[in-house]
Amino acid sequence: FIAMIYSMTGYGKAVVLYQDRKICIEIRSLNGKAMDLSTRIASQFKSHEMEIRTLVTSVLERGKVDFSLWVEQNEKADTPSINAEVVKAYVEQMNEVSQATSIPLPQNLFEVLLRMPDVIARKEVYEVGDEEWSLALAAIKEALDDIVAFRKQEGEALRAKFLDKIGNISALPASVEPYEKERVKKIR
Repeated sequence: FIAMIYSMTGYGKAVVLYQDRKICIEIRSLNGKAMDLSTRIASQFKSHEMEIRTLVTSVLERGKVDFSLWVEQNEKADTPSINAEVVKAYVEQMNEVSQATSIPLPQNLFEVLLRMPDVIARKEVYEVGDEEWSLALAAIKEALDDIVAFRKQEGEALRAKFLDKIGNISALPASVEPYEKERVKKIR
């Protein structure tokens, strides 16, 4: 009798929504003698990397595992904005310099302004709160459950194949018996 076999090949994915963000977790695993875990974790969640690594390692134990956690913002929240106050200050300064030096303002003034420092305001990387982290952690556990179920399903297919092959091997000695007497005569 062969005990339950778990394959090391598997895939698990989970997505959770939090405010205007979508937190996506994806875990892939392949065969490997020991745990070889590589992670790609969104910068907001980097402070939780050791906790994630410990959890993934304790659940999966072996294999070459790729863990990814990324955050997708909704389009409006992800769009950088133009800092109007900075643009106004640049225009005033450019007008003053243009008048003082008799250098004409460029024809494509708006394009020039958009390339100036601090005109485009980038969104700050936000801090992950307890509520968001608990949702992300639940999603990680869901993805781990998926990959374990995948590994179990693959393992059941392997077990069936092993049992079939063992049955074939067990039947082979009986198929040799009719030829055994003749073989013994030839050897003598």
